[in-house]
Amino acid sequence: MSGVISKAIHLLDLLLPQGKEKELSVTEMSRELDMPVQSVHRILGSLMEHGFVAQNAKTKKYKLGLSIMKYGFLMWDSLMLRTVARPFMEELSQKTKETVYLATRENGEGVYIDSVDSPQILKISEPIGLKLPLFIGASNRVILAYLPRKTQEAILAEVDWDTVPSLKPLSRDYIEEEILTIHKQGYAVTEGEATEGTTGIGAPIFSYENRVIGSLNVAGPSLRFTADTMEKNSVLVKKYADLISDELGYRHKFNR
Repeated sequence: MSGVISKAIHLLDLLLPQGKEKELSVTEMSRELDMPVQSVHRILGSLMEHGFVAQNAKTKKYKLGLSIMKYGFLMWDSLMLRTVARPFMEELSQKTKETVYLATRENGEGVYIDSVDSPQILKISEPIGLKLPLFIGASNRVILAYLPRKTQEAILAEVDWDTVPSLKPLSRDYIEEEILTIHKQGYAVTEGEATEGTTGIGAPIFSYENRVIGSLNVAGPSLRFTADTMEKNSVLVKKYADLISDELGYRHKFNR
């Protein structure tokens, strides 16, 4: 299997544009890679099935497909998000005195891609790379809330609600109500779902394409999140998430 993957990568490398879009025939690729024509055909068929390679209907030659562009843009968005968000995260942590997380979506899960620790001794410290379903935790649920409705339904339809990895019982109806609440107030609040005794406040971050690209989250021990603190931190999280969205080119004239 590893040999097939290696050959597929070589084929993709061969099709990389050199200043302009590059198209090659099966024979040309076979000759360039010293690979049997039948093998090239078989691998191209699999790559086409998943959108990594496309065939020109007129010339019958092959070029890179849209899936390559999709993953490339996702990587670029993630890198841009971290670079742009970092100074805002540091400032937000200073003002709230709590840990600040930056999260993004990976299929049906949310994943932490950066964080700034609270300066306080008692603090929340989750590892970068932590993944949880999009309906668990404020940082994830706020991303779910702003996804297209069809995407939300597809994600929630696959959930076995009897086995969700949440410390609190969750249901489809509850999450649907939460989505409506998030849209009304512009942020999400959760307590003790992913980690016992913790509260999180998450606000959405939007890209220049006006789609939700991630979230900004303030998290800390629930005992510090009094009514006054909740109100103050909610305003700050939303403010800084909006500032990051602005830096990414989000156009506010479009409704969320």
